[in-house]
Amino acid sequence: MFTQDKEIRAEDVKRLLAGVYRRYHAGNITDSQAHKETYILNSLIKAIETTDLEQRLGEIESLLKRG
Repeated sequence: MFTQDKEIRAEDVKRLLAGVYRRYHAGNITDSQAHKETYILNSLIKAIETTDLEQRLGEIESLLKRG
């Protein structure tokens, strides 16, 4: 699905989370498997959000320094 060269975006994680929900709702995965996958995906989305916010804050700080 993802190669090491492709950056995972929030949109990708959203799609994957929806897939976990659909598979769980259909009975194709267990509670335990759904929990494990959701935990990993939520960790990814948090890392993406943090990285994006750090980048945006850095850009704002740079703009303010240039005044």
